[in-house]
Amino acid sequence: MASSDCSMAELQAVLLARDLRDGEKAIVGTNSDVQVAACNLARCRQAPTLWWVSGPGGMVNCNEPVIRSTARTENIAWSEAMMDLPQMVDFIDWKIHFFDFAILGAIQVDRFGNINTVCIGPHDKPRLRGPGTVGISALTALARRFYVVMARHDRGSFPERVDFLNGPGFLGGGTSRTDRGLPEGGPRLVLSPFGVFDFEPVSKRMRVMSLNANSRRTARSPRKSRLDRRLTRAAARVIEQRRQKYNRSVQGKLSCI
Repeated sequence: MASSDCSMAELQAVLLARDLRDGEKAIVGTNSDVQVAACNLARCRQAPTLWWVSGPGGMVNCNEPVIRSTARTENIAWSEAMMDLPQMVDFIDWKIHFFDFAILGAIQVDRFGNINTVCIGPHDKPRLRGPGTVGISALTALARRFYVVMARHDRGSFPERVDFLNGPGFLGGGTSRTDRGLPEGGPRLVLSPFGVFDFEPVSKRMRVMSLNANSRRTARSPRKSRLDRRLTRAAARVIEQRRQKYNRSVQGKLSCI
């Protein structure tokens, strides 16, 4: 299949599916159309006994023909089983290497595969807020390996160091991950609209594994990036104004008590 014959999400699902193996146990995140498509494609081809579970919903091996986010309740009827929240928390937070791999999204990933899903900019006054940690700290620390699927590729989403580290990859590179007490593991691949990236075995620095044929066309133009930055700053100002207005109203009500 030529990359020009499919969407970027479809291409990422195919490239990711090639690396998944039969008999493994996996967990996928919430914004997970690419992840679900990759797991189900692998199950149809080289990994028929691959077992995957939805992190937010607990649905196991959902095979609905329509690919949806794993948080959607429509997936229940098409799943082999469903796990409740206490079971999910037990697997995610306490069992080292229970999951062979996790497939996650992020708003930032750095050169050592550390990921950020919390905020861009200072934590006390961020320019952009993400979905939060949502179990990612445990999954990146305890799974045997993890994959990162990025929806965009620019300086903001691929900084030298993430603005907030809540998903440990190889930390500072080299042996720093295990030196700080984390189990063996870490990121295996990062997929972006530009291509697929893996990590040099010794330094643990990210490197180019392959480039997508249409990666030049998928690059965001500098003009559009500047527009995005202006819109982000404008949104941050509105949020800050609303926060200050709310604080003033609360203080006014407290002063009347």
